Amino acid sequence: MWLEYIWITLTAIVVITNNSVSHAQSHNASESKITRHLGNYVVQKDHDDTLNTKNITPIIDNENTINTQTLFGDIIANSMKNFLPFSNANDNCTKDGQHYVNDLNNQTLWAVKMYTSSSKYPGSILSGDVNELGYFDQCMRVSSKRLGINGAYAIANVRFHLAADEGPPEPLDQFDIIKADRERSKRDPLEVGPKNLLWALCFPDSCTNEDIRLSVDRALAPAFQAHNISVKVAVPPLMYTSKNTALKYTNAVLIVYGIFIVGCALMIAGTLYDLFADHSKPGKCSFTSKCLNSFSVITNMRNLTEDPKTKDFAVTNGLKTLGIISVIIGHRVALNLGIPSSDPEYSERIFTDFWWSFLKSPVAVEIFFIISGFFTYVVVEERLRNGKPLKFIFLMIYRIIRIFPMYITVIVIFAFILPYMGDGPLWKLIVYPEAEFCRKNWWTNLLFINNYVHSNEMCMVHAWYLACDMHFFIVGVFLTYIVWRWNKAGIVIYGILFAISIYIPAKSIYDNKQWGVMPYFHGNIKNLRTTEHFQKVYIKSHYRITTYLVGLAAAFIYLRIKQSKFKFSSESRIIGFITCLLLHIACYIVTGYLYLPGLTYNPWNHIIYFTFQRIVYSLTISYLLVVSSLSNFGFISSFIECKLFTVISRLSYVLYLTHFIVQLQSIGQIRQPQYGNFWTLYWEINADLITALSYSVFFNLIVEAPCRKIFKELMNVFLKAEKESDSTES
Repeated sequence: MWLEYIWITLTAIVVITNNSVSHAQSHNASESKITRHLGNYVVQKDHDDTLNTKNITPIIDNENTINTQTLFGDIIANSMKNFLPFSNANDNCTKDGQHYVNDLNNQTLWAVKMYTSSSKYPGSILSGDVNELGYFDQCMRVSSKRLGINGAYAIANVRFHLAADEGPPEPLDQFDIIKADRERSKRDPLEVGPKNLLWALCFPDSCTNEDIRLSVDRALAPAFQAHNISVKVAVPPLMYTSKNTALKYTNAVLIVYGIFIVGCALMIAGTLYDLFADHSKPGKCSFTSKCLNSFSVITNMRNLTEDPKTKDFAVTNGLKTLGIISVIIGHRVALNLGIPSSDPEYSERIFTDFWWSFLKSPVAVEIFFIISGFFTYVVVEERLRNGKPLKFIFLMIYRIIRIFPMYITVIVIFAFILPYMGDGPLWKLIVYPEAEFCRKNWWTNLLFINNYVHSNEMCMVHAWYLACDMHFFIVGVFLTYIVWRWNKAGIVIYGILFAISIYIPAKSIYDNKQWGVMPYFHGNIKNLRTTEHFQKVYIKSHYRITTYLVGLAAAFIYLRIKQSKFKFSSESRIIGFITCLLLHIACYIVTGYLYLPGLTYNPWNHIIYFTFQRIVYSLTISYLLVVSSLSNFGFISSFIECKLFTVISRLSYVLYLTHFIVQLQSIGQIRQPQYGNFWTLYWEINADLITALSYSVFFNLIVEAPCRKIFKELMNVFLKAEKESDSTES
C-alpha cells in the first residue's frame, strides 16, 4: 500500500517530463502559426457563437506597420489606461477622481501608486479567461492626507458577447458544462478569444462598487461596440475592498477570542499544576484538580505519542494516515483548479490526462467509512456477547459528545474567526461566503442533517462526511444487533440493504444521466456545492453507505475467523497483499478513463465505475484490516506501526476538520494568478500537511484531549452514582 506513493511519484515525474517536451513543441508550433497568419484576420462570427479573435487581430496598413488599436488586449488597455472614476449620484467620487487625475499628471506619489496598482495589459488572452489582479497591497497603502483620499481596490468582472447574440442565456445542465469544458481543452487558442475578464482597479475610496461598475462600463462599452461586441460589467461588493469596508471586531468575535485566551490560560495552568503538584496519591485528587490536569501539555503530548496498548489493529494507523493525506491532497487539487491560473494548460492536463487520474479520484475517504463500520460491529457485538445491554441512547450520547467539542470549535472558527485570518484581492469572495454559511446553517451540522438540508449552503463543505458517518453509525448499531440476535435472518436483511445501497445510486445515475465521479471541470469546481453530482450523489448518505456495509461485513468475518483460531499462511498473506496493492492502485487509475477527451457519455460506464470501484477498494482495505489484525505482514506491518503514523492517526479527526482552514487561508490570500506544475503542487501539499498538523496539535491540546478527559471523569462520576443507586435499591 505504501509503495503506492513511490509509484505515483515516479509516474508523475515521467509524465511531467514528457508533457513538458510536448508542451514546448506545441508552443513553438503555435507561435509559427501565429506568424503565418498575422494580418489575415477579418471580422466575422462563428457558427458556435463564440467570440473569434479574428475579429480583433492585427491589421497591417499600407506602410507594413501593425495597427495595434485593433488587438483585443490593446482595446482593453487603451480603454482603461485613462480610466477616470466618476458617479452620477456621488459627488465625492467624481471630485476625488478629478483630484486623482490632476495629481497623476503632476506625478504626485500617491496618485502614481494608485495608477500603478491597477491592471495595465491583459495577459494569457488565449486561455479563455483573463485574470488581472493588479497590486492589492500597494493600493491599500495609498493615502493622501492633504486631500483625505485613501486607496480602494475592486475587481471588475467583465463578460464579452457578440452584440447580435444578446438575450437571456439558456440554463446549463451538468453535461452542457462538461461539454463546454471538454471543448475548451481541445480548442485551438487562435480560434477563440476571452469570454471573461477580471480587471483590478485602484481608485479613491469615496467611490462605491456601483460607481466603479458604471465607470468601467463607460470606458469599455464604446470601444467594443465598434467591433460588434457588447460587454457586461459587474463589481460585486465581495470584490470591493477599502478601509471603510474593513471588518470590525464584533462582540461575538471578541467573546470567541476571549474563550481561546481562557483555554490557553488553562493549558498553561494545567501544565504548571502537572509539573509542581503532588501526584503521590492520585486516588485522592479532586474532580477539579483532575479537570485542571486534563489541560496539561506534558500529559496530553505523552498520551498523543505513546505506543498503543494493543497492536491488534495497528494497521488502522497506517490506513488512517493514508486516508487523511489523500483527502488533503484531493482538496488541494480541487481548490487549485478553481483559482486564477497563469498556466491553463496545467489544469487542462489534470482534467484530461489519464495518468493524472489519482488526483481526480475521491475514493480515499472511503477508508474512514470502512474503518468506522468495522469497529462499530466489533464493539457492539463484543458488548452483546459479554452480556451487556445495547443501550443505544448511551452509545449515541457518547459518540456525539466525543464529536462535538472539536466540531463546534471549528464551526465557530469558520463563522467568526476565519474572515479575520487574511486578506487579498479574492479573500472576501472566497472566505466570506464560508463564514456566512456557517453563521446561517450551523444548526444543520449539529443535527447531522447538513448533507440533506440547505446542502447548497452547507457550513464547511467537507462536513458532509460527519453527517454520513453518524447516519451510518445508527444503521450499523441496529444492523449489528439484528445480525447478532437473529443470525440468518440478520444476514438476509444485511444482503437486502447491501443490494439496495447499490441499486439506488445506479438507478439515479441512469435516470438522470449523472456522473459516477465528481466532474472536476472549470464550470463545476468554482462552486462545488451547487454541482449536480455533489448535491445528488456525492454527499448523500443513502448513496454512500455501501463501503460502510463492507466494513461491517469485514468485522463479522474477522470475529468468526478469530473464534476459529485460523491462521493465514505467509504465502497467502504475501499474495493477498500484492493483489490488494495492485487493485488499490487500479481503483485510482481507472478514474482517468471517464475523463478521456472525446469519450461519449454512457451511463453504464459510470454505474459500473461508481459501484465496483468502491466495492473493490473497500475489499482491499478490509483484507488488510482482517489479515493484519489476525497475523501480520512482516516488515510492512512494522513500518505501518511506526510512531509517526500512530500520532497522525490519533490526530486524523482534528486534521480532517482543520485542514480546510489552512487551504482556504492559502488560496484566499493569493495576489496574482498562480503558476502550477507537479513541483508547485508537491510543495503546496507539504505546506498543507505541516501547517494542518501544527493546527491539529494545538487544538488537540487545548480542546480535544481536555474535553475527552473531562468527559471521561464525568462518566466515571455518573456510573459511580448509578452503581450506588442500584445497590441502595437492592
